[in-house]
Amino acid sequence: MRGLPHTSGRGAFWFVVVASVLAVVLAVALGFVVVNRLTGGGTALVEGVVGSEKVELFEDERVVERFAELGYEVRVRPRGSRLMAEDAEGADFVSPGSGPASEHVRERHGISTEYRPFSTPMVLLSYQPMVDALEGAGVAEQSEDGTWSLDLAAYLELTEERTRWRDLPGDAVSSSNRNEVLVRTTDPRTSNSAAMHVAALSYLLNGEEVVAPGAVDEELTGTLSRLFLSQGQPPESSQQPFDQYRDLGAGHTPLLWAYEAQYVNAMVNGPALADDAVVLYPGPTVYAVHTVVPFTEAGDAVGRLLTEDPGLQELAATHGFRTEGGAQFEDLVAEHGLPVRVRVGDVVNTPTYEVLETLLTGIEDSYTSNGVRPPAPDASVRDGGAGGGG
Repeated sequence: MRGLPHTSGRGAFWFVVVASVLAVVLAVALGFVVVNRLTGGGTALVEGVVGSEKVELFEDERVVERFAELGYEVRVRPRGSRLMAEDAEGADFVSPGSGPASEHVRERHGISTEYRPFSTPMVLLSYQPMVDALEGAGVAEQSEDGTWSLDLAAYLELTEERTRWRDLPGDAVSSSNRNEVLVRTTDPRTSNSAAMHVAALSYLLNGEEVVAPGAVDEELTGTLSRLFLSQGQPPESSQQPFDQYRDLGAGHTPLLWAYEAQYVNAMVNGPALADDAVVLYPGPTVYAVHTVVPFTEAGDAVGRLLTEDPGLQELAATHGFRTEGGAQFEDLVAEHGLPVRVRVGDVVNTPTYEVLETLLTGIEDSYTSNGVRPPAPDASVRDGGAGGGG
């Protein structure tokens, strides 16, 4: 009987080596395919829920590329800051547009970590004829540096008298403009920017003191509710009022409460606002501090990188946000010659989440009792605080 072919010890050794190498190569290739299918590339997929004012930032190709260089693919969906804590399923992180909203998320989910990569003060957007009329009424004033201020206390006096635009002194505003002088806001039932308006107004209505827990009464919520209800049906999303201000002009939106970042972003990245568009700094105003609350290690990495990576910080500044230290924002404003204040002095603190939620609930109840329909579910999902600003 013919025996089996003879195999030398050296041949067996090389056979084992080659087989092992092929196995490793195959395993790596299969692993790459699996990772590629899961993440769409060689990066770690991270999902977040953010205020709509930050969607454009996260979808900026330069931001996407920078995150990819750092090993991450970040996908986000918009959600109103007030509702974010209850709609974070499957997210690695959330990014609300204020300290109180972040406080609620952390308390609800038992998380202590919070990143604060950037912020933006709340401002008012108007048009020169309206600003001239407000100046004549002693409500608006231009500073030596060319920027404008709006006295919120004087504005509240106008609202108490139900003053209409045509009633203001001078002839800057058409005598046919019968609309009441009111700040246009987003929907306070879902939107962070509207909540920031509540924070600023409640400070003045409470004797120039931040409203403390247990200090909310019917008179306060009643006054606030009227200022929102008198605007009519609230917009369906935070982006809508800014788009209407830009596209429909002073006749539709003569005075808009907005994020400063919206104005800067529009003037830097477009579509640019009209030549007679004016940004005013309310006195007092509040800062919208945009935070990142991580739920996973990947979410923590996103928050850390947004806060510490110079490239991402610079890109955030190009979208109008004020970053740590402020130098990048200052350089951007100077480069484009924008009438924006580098230092905003008249700023008050926001109430705690508990107090702010009590105020917002009172306004929400007024909407309900007056038959104002709630925002559609798909609209509130899109909402985050304001368009271009949560």
